[in-house]
Amino acid sequence: MSTSTNNEPKDPVMGYPAPPSAASAAPPPPSTAYPYPAPPPHAMPYYYAHPNQQYPAYPNPNPNPNSMPGAYSYPSRNVLFLRRLVMISIAFLLAMGAATFIIWLVLRPRLPVFSVSSASVSSFNIPTSTSVSLDLSLTFTVQNPNRKLGVTYSDVSTDISYRGETLADSNLSPFYQPKQNSTQISAHLVVVGQYVSDDVTKGIQSERGKDNGGVHFQVRFFSWAVFNSGGLRTRRHVLRVYCDDVVIGISNSNSTSANSEKLLGAPKQCSVSV
Repeated sequence: MSTSTNNEPKDPVMGYPAPPSAASAAPPPPSTAYPYPAPPPHAMPYYYAHPNQQYPAYPNPNPNPNSMPGAYSYPSRNVLFLRRLVMISIAFLLAMGAATFIIWLVLRPRLPVFSVSSASVSSFNIPTSTSVSLDLSLTFTVQNPNRKLGVTYSDVSTDISYRGETLADSNLSPFYQPKQNSTQISAHLVVVGQYVSDDVTKGIQSERGKDNGGVHFQVRFFSWAVFNSGGLRTRRHVLRVYCDDVVIGISNSNSTSANSEKLLGAPKQCSVSV
């Protein structure tokens, strides 16, 4: 009688081998080993051809190393030229400002002093309620208080107005005033039928009807002024002279040709600005 060498368990009913147990049929447990970490990227993003020629080489995405983040790029020649030009301009302006300041401290220019010293009305009439005719002579006294600087006046003009409306104006000749000098400048203003608002004619008629017949005018004087001393000179300044409340006597009549109308009171001092 042969002996069976098969040690498999038998089914007690059918005599077949017993099915495998759940423990033996379970899959092996997953491995607890960690996968290898991915290699770090190259420090430089350059790619080289694979030694196997059947694979194409990858192109370099940054052919210019200066285009990489953090890489230093040299400025172009145009940028360098503009920088130098700006620096030279700033240095030039600073030098000019310093020179002007030094000249100003050494010479100490002072504004001239203006006053309306006399006025003479040859004729004045109001033809209509909106027009004025005037023949007026004014004399300005100009004093230069500077001990080291003369003053050159050019593009000189003057005008007379009433309540903000210009009645007449005139251009004057340019002139030079030496240091510490007093000069008188005459101006002749003539206008015929100058249009004005009825407020102006009513105001003049009202003022000339008072006791002294004094009418309050405003006189202005404009000029370019240059202060100079030998070879030194300042830049041109716009000289503005305002003489308010210049009272000129005008007789109470619609038309007058008398020369008695004149400046009432003392010479009128003016304000000067540049």
